[in-house]
Formats: sequence, structure tokens, C-alpha cells
Amino acid sequence: MRISGSPQGLLAQERRAGILDLLRHDKSVLVKDLCIQFGVTGETIRKDLSQLEREGLLIKTYGGAYIQEGVKNEIDVNIRKVLLPDAKDAIGSCCAGLVEEGDTVFLDESTTCLAVARHLLHADITVVTNSLDIAQLFSESRRGKVLLSGGELDRRNRCFVGGSTEEFLSRYYVDKSFVSCRGADRTAGITDGSAVNGRIRAMMLRRAGKRYLVLDHTKLDMTNFFRICDFDAIHAVVADMFPEPDWREFLRQRGIEAIEALPQ
Repeated sequence: MRISGSPQGLLAQERRAGILDLLRHDKSVLVKDLCIQFGVTGETIRKDLSQLEREGLLIKTYGGAYIQEGVKNEIDVNIRKVLLPDAKDAIGSCCAGLVEEGDTVFLDESTTCLAVARHLLHADITVVTNSLDIAQLFSESRRGKVLLSGGELDRRNRCFVGGSTEEFLSRYYVDKSFVSCRGADRTAGITDGSAVNGRIRAMMLRRAGKRYLVLDHTKLDMTNFFRICDFDAIHAVVADMFPEPDWREFLRQRGIEAIEALPQ
């Protein structure tokens, strides 16, 4: 978004309109970036976000805000890291119980798989990933073996993407794959907000002996831009909860295990 004139001279209403323009384009914003964009303090930006949230125009969180509209909806990883931490931690703990010593696993770049990684730091396993954050976790733990793909750096998601990444990952077959998504719908299937990340997730699923979809309940009944796969490509869904009993029945009819990891 281009701002004519001095951004410091904008009225509050104009600044908030500018914030909404950015959100419609990027789907999420960070307070620190908005301070630079508009030349105002963090306190001013947080007041703007609080007002826009009261008007039902965005969802405010620690360090920024986001919206859920649009099929091509990719939220900045710094925002995603602070969303539903208890739910993701419960999913991570549950998934760690599914991994055995000596396993080789795929972990995608999602913050849900980052939670899975935190619970696997003391296991003697091999992790294949395109996530910078997951690779850093295991590097600091000095346990396990990590294969980190190269490729084009996606700064927004702190991961590698593109043809080089896909070519690297295509060389490997693993025991278990843990993959998240932006949306899961009983008709549309399992979808993602971008094609580049969606293709990587699809590849991770195709090359695994046991395939797990890991997601929090807010992803259920959502449809996004890129179709990763249908439900017949996975063996189990690990979620913090299944609010609707219809989901359990849907999965049962397809022979897919529904694993509920309720937060403590």
C-alpha cells in the first residue's frame, strides 16, 4: 500500500483504513512493521488494532493481527506461533507418542509441526524438513539427525520452498509424515493457502509409510486455495478436538483414525 504525503500526518481513521488495506492484501500484520509504515508508536498501533477488533474487522493477537477471509490466506509465522499454544502443545505431545526410536519422519513448516518437534528433541530419530525453526530446535538440542532442504527462502514462513526444495525432499522415503494444512473440508479435502507449500506437504505425504494430518480445530470446515490431497491419502487426523461428531463419523467411514489430543 502506498501512502501519499507523510504517514505521520494521517488521521486515526485514515491510518486504520491503511491498516485494513494491508490486512486485505497480506492477511496478517505485525505491530513493529506498522510502526515503521505509519511512523507512530507501538501504543498507537495497538489502540488502532483494538478499535478495529471491536468493530469486528480483524483478530488481534500478541504482536499483531490477522484476518481469516480469503482462500489464499497465509498468516505470518510470527502471528501463528502465538495462536492456540495449548492446543498445539497437546497435539505435539500426542504425536511424539506415535514416534518410535530410530524412526525417520517428515515435519513440515507449520507451527503445529514445530510443536511436534519440541516433544521429539530427546528422541533418537532422523527428521527431514524444510523448516528453519525446526532445524534450529534440533541443532540446539544436539540430539537426533536433521536433513534440512535448501531452496528459495520463504521469509514469511521461515522455510524453504520451490523446485529445489521439492527435488531434495523427493529423494527420501520416511516411516512417518506429520503434515498440517490451512483447511480441512469433508467435500473439498485438505487444502493450503499457497501452492508452493501445498505441493511440499503433498510430497511429504506420498513418501511416508504412516501419514498423519495434524491440525487444531479452527482448520476444520475450512477451504483454502490449493488442494493438497483427499482424505484417502492419510491414515490419521490428530486434532486438539473434534467439535462436531459428524467429523468422527466421516473419518471412521473412511478407515481414518481420529486422535483427539485434549489440552490439559
